[in-house]
Amino acid sequence: MTKDINKRRRRKDARPSEIIAAAFGEFEDKGFGGTTLGSIAARAGISRTTIYLYFDTKEAIFEAAMRGSVEQTIDAAAMVVQQAHGDFRTVFSHVVDMIYARLVTGDASVLLRVLVAEGHEMQSLVALYRHEILSKGESTIRALIERGIAAGELAEEARSYDVRLLVSPAIFVAIWMRVFAQVEPLEVDAFKASHIKLVCDALIQSKA
Repeated sequence: MTKDINKRRRRKDARPSEIIAAAFGEFEDKGFGGTTLGSIAARAGISRTTIYLYFDTKEAIFEAAMRGSVEQTIDAAAMVVQQAHGDFRTVFSHVVDMIYARLVTGDASVLLRVLVAEGHEMQSLVALYRHEILSKGESTIRALIERGIAAGELAEEARSYDVRLLVSPAIFVAIWMRVFAQVEPLEVDAFKASHIKLVCDALIQSKA
């Protein structure tokens, strides 16, 4: 009896992540507008009434997906900036590796494609993504720049740069992979290496 209870509890605890995984598939295949709670439930192999035990709306599922993928990656990157040893190039490379692995080539890129294509119809989620999630990413990059300045690697003027420029190549790749990959494949590792070199050479050399 105890084993059965524990098994059901573990199953219940895993259910939200299963729902979110199913939602990623629905958002990728049908977009946000074409996805329903019913279609997510069907893909997850549960009833529609069960899904309401965890999420009231598909907007709530989309938010959970953003927080569980994008926000968690940004939080992990912030931890790297705070705790990692090494020079600016080493730490920036580590952060960029995380972004590409988790957000550019992973399931999280589905969310970006949806926001680009349908953001005008989901303004509350766009605002949340911008103000509660992306803003944390910008703060992380600013902290990395400050670290580089404090170490004497970067010039003081680096503080005035728009930090979005440092990560915008990753956004480009995420969109390219979702829109143009079948027409013209992109060598992601080579592009990432160029991204890191371009940013680091520009910032570090700006001290000269």
